Amino acid sequence: MPTLYLNGRDTEARVESKRVVVTRYDEEAQKIMTMRVPFFEIDRVVVIGQAACTMPLLHRLARKQIPIHLLTGSAKWLGTFYPNANGHALRRLKQYELARDGHFSLRNAREVVAAKLRNSRRVLQRMAANRDESKTQEQLAVCNSLQMLILKALEADTPDCLRGYEGHGAAIYFRRLGDFFPEETPFKGRNRRPPKDEANALLSWTYTIVLTEIDAAVRSAGLDPCLGFFHEVSYGRPSLALDLLEPLRPALCDMLVLRLLNHRLLRKDDHFEFRAEEGGVFLNEVGRRSFFPEYERTMLRRFSASKGGQHTDFRKVIREQVNAFMRVMEKRADPEFFIMP
Repeated sequence: MPTLYLNGRDTEARVESKRVVVTRYDEEAQKIMTMRVPFFEIDRVVVIGQAACTMPLLHRLARKQIPIHLLTGSAKWLGTFYPNANGHALRRLKQYELARDGHFSLRNAREVVAAKLRNSRRVLQRMAANRDESKTQEQLAVCNSLQMLILKALEADTPDCLRGYEGHGAAIYFRRLGDFFPEETPFKGRNRRPPKDEANALLSWTYTIVLTEIDAAVRSAGLDPCLGFFHEVSYGRPSLALDLLEPLRPALCDMLVLRLLNHRLLRKDDHFEFRAEEGGVFLNEVGRRSFFPEYERTMLRRFSASKGGQHTDFRKVIREQVNAFMRVMEKRADPEFFIMP
């Protein structure tokens, strides 16, 4: 169990010797369910909503260098506790120095946007192939448009131009992606804060969960997650983590969302709820319990990133993207971000 999820107000976690004891009231069975997990099996803890953790448990997690992510039940990420992540002061000084270097930032931003657009194009190619639509006029037009935007992104001479290409590509991509969502949970375009439908609710939730993992990887490397190269610096915004998320939005998050909805692993009536006080649609507690096993399978599924290449998984991809950024900082390599096979 690489990730321990504590989901909702009916969940409590405490220390028992060398294990975490998790209790949850099951309304359907009308009884308390108990699970015991050894600390050595846990890499991270995600606390959702009003789940309760005892102070001795928090102390033990800190001593064992296990990060704790805090999320609301509405997919808002509150923050991450990552113990003893401040040892690499020289690395952060280098990061701060390079943040003022416009050439460095633009160089990395070009590559991350190009990687995102390439992965968006690849997702559409895969989905179209599954439905025997690879040669339709619409599919070919979208893929050609994305290819042109990739070339333009790699030649962009200002951050504003680059953001324009990224935004145009996202609009083209999402318009076509909507064709691959099921009728029960249609996708008519991206909306958020709050999401207005089930498709957007699941997209936002998945982006947030992956972002927490990237943020923890950035912090564990001793980098400042708030100082990126593509997303502008703003109070409280994890700009670097958001930068590294971009190539993984289509390749990891969108593909997972499509699988969950098309295979009806998550269903409109059973796993989502409208919250009048927030004016949006969100994954409910039952939906979150169904989401996380599938998410873990996706993160740990082995695949080859290139023909004949070594096998990897998405958690290793996240760590490698952070390592690649550090290599660029040290001027030992060109920017390199994940490209979907």
